[in-house]
Amino acid sequence: METKIFQRGEKVAIGVSGGKDSTVLAHTMNILNQRHHYGLELYLVCIDEGIEGYRDASIREVLINEKDLGLPLKILSYKDLYGWTMDEVIIFLK
Repeated sequence: METKIFQRGEKVAIGVSGGKDSTVLAHTMNILNQRHHYGLELYLVCIDEGIEGYRDASIREVLINEKDLGLPLKILSYKDLYGWTMDEVIIFLK
């Protein structure tokens, strides 16, 4: 029995943090997509929670991965999505 997770032409967002697990996943998905001609549109998505000093280095890694893999990247921030950052929530709750 054959099962297909994705259909040709589908857009697939890969959540990336800049860490080894998501980097390997993005790299593997990209290689398999090219090698087997799956025809998927792969995108990298990174979430910036707005915690000072927490995501800065990893976002730099994500930007490097974007260039290395040649995949489009969208960085979404809590500030843009919700109007607040996690740092602001902590200040509010104190």
